[in-house]
Order: sequence, then structure tokens, then C-alpha cells
Amino acid sequence: MYAALPAFVSSIFLGYGLYVLVTKGVTRVSTSFFLLCVTTFAWQGTWVFLFQASHPDVALVLARLGYLFILFLPTTFYHFIAEVTECRRERPLLLASYGLSLVLAVLLLTTDQVVSGYYSYFFGDYPKAGPLHPLHLVQTVLVALRSAWLLVAARRNATAERRKRYKLCLVAVALYSLAAVDYAVNYGAAFYPPGVVFVAASLGILAVSVVRYDLMHPYSLAATVAHEVRTPLATIRMQAQELARTWPQVLHGYQLAVQQGLCEDRMRPGQLERVSSLVGAITREVDGTSTVIDMALASVTLERLDRSSFAPHGIADCVHAALERYPFQGEERGCVQVRGIDQGWRFVGSDTLLVYVLFNLLKNALHAIRAAGGGHIDIIGATEGQHHVIRFRDTGPGIPADVMPRIFDPFFSTKAHGTGAGLGLAFCRRVIETFGGRIECESVPAVHTTFTLRLPRFTAMADSRLRTSTAG
Repeated sequence: MYAALPAFVSSIFLGYGLYVLVTKGVTRVSTSFFLLCVTTFAWQGTWVFLFQASHPDVALVLARLGYLFILFLPTTFYHFIAEVTECRRERPLLLASYGLSLVLAVLLLTTDQVVSGYYSYFFGDYPKAGPLHPLHLVQTVLVALRSAWLLVAARRNATAERRKRYKLCLVAVALYSLAAVDYAVNYGAAFYPPGVVFVAASLGILAVSVVRYDLMHPYSLAATVAHEVRTPLATIRMQAQELARTWPQVLHGYQLAVQQGLCEDRMRPGQLERVSSLVGAITREVDGTSTVIDMALASVTLERLDRSSFAPHGIADCVHAALERYPFQGEERGCVQVRGIDQGWRFVGSDTLLVYVLFNLLKNALHAIRAAGGGHIDIIGATEGQHHVIRFRDTGPGIPADVMPRIFDPFFSTKAHGTGAGLGLAFCRRVIETFGGRIECESVPAVHTTFTLRLPRFTAMADSRLRTSTAG
């Protein structure tokens, strides 16, 4: 009888995980949520058998096995919240929490320090807390508080859609915390542990937040908007190209007509030259807008990127492509100097995505030197150990020390409202980490800012291994 609730709820947990995974596909968010659901499913599934166990040895084994999953449960919840808020800097703390859970798990399976036997209650057997069990309690409290803090901090700079999602997640954290009442049963309180009900409600809310307000949710909207914008842009570009082909003849005919006295020259001085330059300006604006659209789509689809399509690409080629395609204004191109990047340097990944990263860094650097009233940008290459290094250095106003820790956060921007969405550097970090590298920033206010990209070196030997694995 008492095993019916965990049996029913465990199936719900597994259903939550599968529902999100199937609905949203394999992403960092959906995968971490599935891990949370599977861990919860295993915990409650074990309790189904524990509550019906009649042999003492079997009950002890089941008590330890079920608690093995409980030890990891708070950390998997923390893992999910870190992915939802895209706080990659939480990784060291997350790994430390997993490490502590692993240590407690080893002690659980080899000693009586975490679970020292079990109590026999009216509903069945239940694990008895050992001397080190309070350490797990402290970990659970800290992880829950940290998760709540991440959500509160993320809401400050989030869009309206994301704020709704984070609000639901905060409610889920509050409900999940109520499940801590079960720990009293580990210390001898004789009541049926109701925590599973709170956890079920919590995971249900999280499932809704992922499916309804997930990062993948805006993709269809973004793709539709991109299509609707690209169509007129393509038309404008074609018309600009037609103007570029016909304008010289029109201009020549006009000049001949003026010379022959067939018409009066009513153009103001320099107006003809400005009209001639408009074609190139229109084309650059169209290309720049198209690039922004492509970067936005790449950002929302990055989690679904097929890494099997990654291939070796030349770093110098990507830098050259970025500089060739960037819509510089006026004399801006002359402010950018490139040196030290060898033609033989290669990395494994997507050349298109790396070009977008370089675009972002170039855009930010140009914005910085404009803000400073002038300056220059150096793109410098180097090889350090097993990495090819690209440094973007600008002599702009720099980044304040209090802002530096947040520059890679999604939706955080130091630019004036309406001029920056705060997605650029977060996108850069995600791309470089997808390639197995990392991005760093150092800045001296009023002197310079340097962004450093570290990409794993791709050698001829690695090329041979890649071709062999692909052929196999």
C-alpha cells in the first residue's frame, strides 16, 4: 500500500524527463533536466522495493542504494539551474558539489558514516542517518540557496519571457526545498515522508518552464523573422547591384547632356560623387544586417549544433574572411592591424561560427575606440603549448573592474539601452567552448582591453586520426 505512491510518482518523474527531452531535443538544459528526473526516478523506484522488503539484509542494501541517488539529487538540481541561467562560471562550484557527492557516495557504500542501518516504520523501512549525514544536509542547504541566488541574479537583466521562466524556476526551488522535511525521518521522526509530493510538483513546474519558456522556444519565431527580413534585404541587394551596373552609363549620359547644353546641371557640388558611393553603402548595410541575422540564428541554435560536421579550418582564413566581410565605416579598416597568424594554423570546428566570433570582437573593439575618440586595434597570433592563441587588443576606454565578472553573461551589456542586446560575448564564449577552447578578457581602464581566444591546435597527426575515425 505505502509503496504505491513512490511507484506512481517515479513513473511521473521519468515521464517528465522524456517529455522534455523529446519535445526540446538534446540541449544542455534538456539533458541536465533529464539527469535530474532520472536521478529522482531511481531514488523513488528504489523506495518502492524498500517499503516492501522483508529481509534485513535486502532492506539495508536497498536503503543504501536509494540514498546513493539522494546524495546526488541536490547537485543535479543545481546543475539544471546553472544551465537554465547559463552561468558557465558556476562550473568549478558545480564540479566541487559533484565531487563531494561522490565522496559521500563512496563512504555510503563502504562504511556506516552516511547511513547507519535503517528504521522500521509503519510504512516500511527507511534509512537511518549516520555521523556524516549532516554534511549532506549542509551541502543541500548551500546548493538550494545558490540555485535561488542564480535565478534572482539572472532575472535582473533578463527579457520579459525569461523572467517568467526564472519566476517559475524560483517557485520550483521553493517547493523542492520543502522536500527537506523527509530528512527528519532519517533521524527517527515516525511519519510517512511527504517530500516526494513536493519534488513531483517542483519537477512538473520545471518541465513547463523548459518547454514553454525554453531557449529553443524562440527559434521558430527567430527563423520566421529572419526569413521575413532576409527576403526584402535580398531584393534591396539585387536592386543595388543593378544600380551599380547601370549608374556609370546613366552618369556618363547625364554629363554628356550637360556638356552639350541639352539640360541644365542642377546638381550641387559633390552630389554626384555621393550618389555614386550610395550603392556601395547600401550593399554594406545589407551585408551587415544579414550577418547580424545569421549570428542571431546561430546563437539560438548553438545547443543543437551537430558536432559531427566539425572539420579542420584555417585560422588565418577565418580572420581574413571576417575583415573582408565586415561592414567598416569610413577609415575604420585602417585602424585594424593583423600580425603573427600563421597560414598553417588550423582548428577543428565551424569556420562560419569562428568568423561570427571575430565579427563580434571586431564590432566591440571598434565601438571602444569610437568611444575613446580614436585608437587602434591589434589582432595578434601566437602559439602557446597545445593552443593557437588570437588576441584582440583595442586602445579604447577599457572595462571597469566591477563590470568585468559579468561581461560574458547573457543579456548583459554596457552599451546604451537599445544599442546592444548583451548576446555577443555570451555567444562568443559558447562557440569557443564548443570548439574545446576558451575565451578570456583582461582590461586596464583608460589604457586597453584584450580578448584572448585559445583554440586547440590541429596537427597532421590529429588530421590522420580524424580521417581514420570518419572512414570507420
